Amino acid sequence: MKNFLIGYGETLTSKVEVKSGGGGKKHPYSTQEGVKRFSAGLMKALNVVNKKPADECANGEVVIKMTQHPTYLAKSYYPKTFFKRYGLKDVGSKSVVVKPDRWATKKHPEQATAACIYVSASKDCFFQLLNTIESGELDKATLESLRTFETVSTFDAGEKIKSIRQDQDDLYLEVVIHASDKDHYVIEAFEAYSKKLGGLVVSEKSKVVGGLTFLPLRIKKGAETELAKFSHLRALRSVPALRLNKPNALRQVVAQSVQLPKVAAVDDTIKVCIFDGGLGDHHMLDMWATEVIPEDVQSTSPDYLSHGGEVCSAYLFGSFDKDTGTLSTPYTKVDLVRVVSPDDADPDLFDVLTRIDNTLLAHNYKFVNLSLGPQMPIEDDDVHVWTSVLEKHFEDGQCLATVAIGNDGELAGEDSRIQPPSDMVNCLSVGASNTLAEDWQRASYSCLGPGRSPGTVKPDGVAFGGSEGNLLPIYSPRSGQVIGTLGTSFSAPLALRVAAGIDAISEYDLSPSTIRALMIHKAERGDRCQREVGWGRFPSSPEEVVTCLDDEAIIVFQGELAPSEHVRIPIPVPKGVRCKWVHLKATFCINASTDPEHPLNYTQSGLVVSFRPNDSKFSRSPDGKLSQHPATGQFFTDSDLYPSEQDLRDEAHKWETCISRKRRFKLDTLSNPKFDVKYHAREQGAPAEGDLKPIKYSLVVSIRTQGDTTLYNSILQQNQTLAPIKISNRVRVQ
Repeated sequence: MKNFLIGYGETLTSKVEVKSGGGGKKHPYSTQEGVKRFSAGLMKALNVVNKKPADECANGEVVIKMTQHPTYLAKSYYPKTFFKRYGLKDVGSKSVVVKPDRWATKKHPEQATAACIYVSASKDCFFQLLNTIESGELDKATLESLRTFETVSTFDAGEKIKSIRQDQDDLYLEVVIHASDKDHYVIEAFEAYSKKLGGLVVSEKSKVVGGLTFLPLRIKKGAETELAKFSHLRALRSVPALRLNKPNALRQVVAQSVQLPKVAAVDDTIKVCIFDGGLGDHHMLDMWATEVIPEDVQSTSPDYLSHGGEVCSAYLFGSFDKDTGTLSTPYTKVDLVRVVSPDDADPDLFDVLTRIDNTLLAHNYKFVNLSLGPQMPIEDDDVHVWTSVLEKHFEDGQCLATVAIGNDGELAGEDSRIQPPSDMVNCLSVGASNTLAEDWQRASYSCLGPGRSPGTVKPDGVAFGGSEGNLLPIYSPRSGQVIGTLGTSFSAPLALRVAAGIDAISEYDLSPSTIRALMIHKAERGDRCQREVGWGRFPSSPEEVVTCLDDEAIIVFQGELAPSEHVRIPIPVPKGVRCKWVHLKATFCINASTDPEHPLNYTQSGLVVSFRPNDSKFSRSPDGKLSQHPATGQFFTDSDLYPSEQDLRDEAHKWETCISRKRRFKLDTLSNPKFDVKYHAREQGAPAEGDLKPIKYSLVVSIRTQGDTTLYNSILQQNQTLAPIKISNRVRVQ
């Protein structure tokens, strides 16, 4: 008899007070040096921006870059108070790699990640700041802020231009402006400036997310450099092509005909949506699928309908079983929203995105799949409009979205990197493996990570997506045949099928965040490169997720954290265990609000997780006093999470929306092990102000006592509030 997941882990938790401590800060520059360096940089920048014509400056304002020393990446050093005091407006930031003139310690890297902050103010305001600094009348807080800056410089036009197509005389550009929905004067000034250069802003299709406005613009080739001189312009690029994540590859008929299941979905109450190319009139999926066609979609094409139908089929039936010649029963019904049309004038930036955005605003789906998006690699210093807009729909944790990462994995360098919007930190981004066999690898076309930090581990994982020597067999509704194909277009809905299936077969209220945590927790990577496969290959069936090994117990915790609150989460290793080694694996997931104008400080919520392995061992403070809490040990602080030396920075892992790690311990080193978890928040990189909402967290913990099969029952006997998750009696777990 199989053992199933154990629920109600949150009943074991308790609140606890843990005082944070820290030693004195070592600074690379004295306050006097800091003032001198800042003043020199600001004066040099003002000599340049003071010459900018009025039409390049909205309301006489200019944007200057202020880059902090890598030592000051923690949120407590973000100079928010300094900006406010001197009338400066922080309009955004990005990460940069710098080689400082001096470090605070003898042991340090040659270069490291730092925060480059975009600061807006009138020219007069910047000159007043410079005069105040040169007068020497500075308070202590200002002196401390000035010493944190490594450089002050101009934001030059050349660095704003990302990628411009050279094969067209009439450019269609995506423009990113530092302007919130309250900064109408900035947009009006930009429209006037672009009109002067012969450009046309399609303002009715603009998207505003946080402090950024995304605009489509048409302009003659050659004018982009002048356009980039507008002070509040952050980035401009050619609008990339829309991808339907199917490479130009082989398509083979596997079976001329196939019998569709004759039963209803396992759970028809779960709301699921796929955004794709549609189904059309000639299909056999009416029992499970409903096509939704937005009013502005007037036409379609066979390719779009073929892609949409096959993505939908992959979700409903999974892959065709060649041995039995059958398709699996759907776990849920699905809405397929036709969001792509050949008539779209701008098929990437606004038409398709607006349809998806409007649908998500109007409906409450628990699961969503996106097998389309802009065909371009993500960038570390800017968040794409697709990512920015869609992230807001998933940050409350009420919906789990699977997103295909793209099929350009065979391109060179950065061009092979994952594509928007799979870089969302609140989604499950899915790549493709080349086989279901144990010797699987990343499919060669599947894009590569990492994501930006936070969101470093991308893709989240892979599912079988087919390869040239081993095509993925799925039912094609348009032809009525089983065809062999490949692409992350199909691995993404296959992963969603498993995720929604977990919900459908379990008689337990699992949140989307918990289901995401379970998918990641059960992913197996082995020794494969994380950059290629993320956390690993996802399970191919929900039954794999909800069952435990004979000597294993998997406990689910679904809890809530108030701001700055500490929660103690016991890991219920039972007394009387008979083994030498205990294997622990833990996966935390949260959903976080985001700041798209601050990629370096993108997530506003984070978790500080401390592992306390043994409650009989206590640490001592610097003054020699014993702590009232057990000593902490290593668990999540692992360099494997970060692929490069520049990301090995203080606090980085605390802002990830998902962390997962497994470790092995000798039994005698564990005594009532536990996690202490604290919720912390930031806004624009600085400590958050005002009333903060609690956040929900999901934790999945595996305990495996190697060879001791009494573990599962011992945990239930010694923790009466825990109980196995019930599985629907319609499902037979082999």
